[in-house]
Amino acid sequence: MSRIAVGEATALADSRIGTERVGARAWQTLPMYTVPHRIETSRLVIRRYEETDAQQLVDVVVRNMDHLRRYMEWIAFEPQTLEQRREFIASTNAAFDSGKDYTLGMFDLDGVLVGGTGFHVRTRPERLEIGYWIDELREGQGLVTEAAAALTRVGLTFTGATLMDISHAASNARSAAVPRRLGFAPHDAGGPEVFDDGNKVARTSWWATRDTLGGEAFDAHPYPRVFDSTNTELTWP
Repeated sequence: MSRIAVGEATALADSRIGTERVGARAWQTLPMYTVPHRIETSRLVIRRYEETDAQQLVDVVVRNMDHLRRYMEWIAFEPQTLEQRREFIASTNAAFDSGKDYTLGMFDLDGVLVGGTGFHVRTRPERLEIGYWIDELREGQGLVTEAAAALTRVGLTFTGATLMDISHAASNARSAAVPRRLGFAPHDAGGPEVFDDGNKVARTSWWATRDTLGGEAFDAHPYPRVFDSTNTELTWP
């Protein structure tokens, strides 16, 4: 079973499948979150996509189409061409710069793409939702948990957000294990339905704040290193 949260981070930038739709005027009133350009953990580099990543995106997504199909509605638009992936990268980076969505790739320390992640801007209440997917070849190695822990620390300590969200289809046990392991609390948030094997179903959500997080499992993940677009390491607040 795929380990994929509903806020998938490499979906087509203009599809926004399974996400809350925010009008153009509403974006002007939302906070601009301070999201680093790159985040480094002990085994991962989590960063904005660059144009040179397009071929890796083509290869990894095509190889994982069957793996991702159940929970990722955007697989219906695959496979994408190299040029379409370049357009996707440009579009997601524009959304990042405007504060509408924060798409990040997950790479190992050798620069190999292993999955996608990022922050999706949510409202009612204002919060950041962590989305993730992982290459089937790298599943079961704890990389998703490591990435989600890093993004949770960044989200609650660095970005200015006060509430984090991870949501998924109820049947996605692998995805559910991540927020449960990190100490997120179940929350009946409602909101848009999510995709599950061709059907739209109610979402299962987990929320966390700085006050509710803690415990041995989460504390085992140290603060990651964070960098801006000039490759300057940033100081934690």
